[in-house]
Amino acid sequence: MIDFDALSAPLPQALASAVRRLAQLAHTHAWNQWAVQRLTPTQRRILDFLGSRHDNITLTAVARELGVTAATASDSVSALETKGLLRKRRSHVDGRALALMLTTEGRHSVTQLAALPDPLQTAFGSLSGDEQELFYRSAMKMLRDLQESGALPVSRMCVRCRYFDPFRHSDSATPHHCNLVGAALADRHLRIDCPEHEPGDKQTQLALWSRFSRCAPGAPPCPAADAPGSDGVDQSSPPPD
Repeated sequence: MIDFDALSAPLPQALASAVRRLAQLAHTHAWNQWAVQRLTPTQRRILDFLGSRHDNITLTAVARELGVTAATASDSVSALETKGLLRKRRSHVDGRALALMLTTEGRHSVTQLAALPDPLQTAFGSLSGDEQELFYRSAMKMLRDLQESGALPVSRMCVRCRYFDPFRHSDSATPHHCNLVGAALADRHLRIDCPEHEPGDKQTQLALWSRFSRCAPGAPPCPAADAPGSDGVDQSSPPPD
């Protein structure tokens, strides 16, 4: 009898190979699209980043968000400025720093780029709704661990937010709770980059992450966050600064 476990690559290796193929598709397709727009991938990411944030975004913040050197970010910002897609001005927060802002043409470009077809979205359409939500939850956990290890820059994820209360409604189809807006949400509603995000203290973040990662939708209910034997963190209201 053939032992496929002995013949097959370890599952993490097989998963990495599959994801690389998806990434290759996205990268090739994106280069073809961006070439028409005369934008490099880094320039496109800078436009997306500025389009999703408020004012007073500095070059340092751009480099940190993209995980590139300040020199690389500076070159791309200069190119975008030359193309008339962004401009620099003195920061309202720190008058010594320069803030980056999209011009009207830059905002128009962001809207146009967002409307372009995305082959990965088409690929995910082959999965059922439940499969997509499970994949998204798994990706969220991977991203968070990569951020913790320093492999990726920290982002404004729900699972890092002081207002996030995982599995407060554990017997519901929308088990989590956002204390900022006072509403329940499911895994599919969680954000990787939320403009209202506020980081909690380290101890609170670890407690919330432990609760989120050990519980699962459809599994036996987890104890309430402020119940005996739980993480001991009460998220019914935002923790003090």
